[in-house]
Amino acid sequence: MAYEIHIERDSGRPISLDEWTKAVSSVEYVRLADTATTIVTNPVTGEKISNPVTHGTAELFDPTSQTWIRMFRWFNGRISTRPSPDFQTFNSQQRSAMRALAAQLGAQIVGDEGEIYE
Repeated sequence: MAYEIHIERDSGRPISLDEWTKAVSSVEYVRLADTATTIVTNPVTGEKISNPVTHGTAELFDPTSQTWIRMFRWFNGRISTRPSPDFQTFNSQQRSAMRALAAQLGAQIVGDEGEIYE
């Protein structure tokens, strides 16, 4: 399984979908996913593969490509994502968005191995 970063409360109290939705709506460059299904095309075979988007999936706007990227998954009371290549940089876009979301939720950013990120 790939390494992930999470937004969760240190109290163990789960983040409700309603709380998550409100937090997403208050953070710039983050929005709830706007389609029910993600469709990707296999570049070799041309086969189209679809994956349903679960409730609580959020996207982050990438100013470089001018596109919205599916980034955050709400599941079972916490939010998870794979870290971007520049995540270790304090002011990376992903990490900055996660700090803003965590602040809205009274939560913290935690790695799979329990490390806390500011």
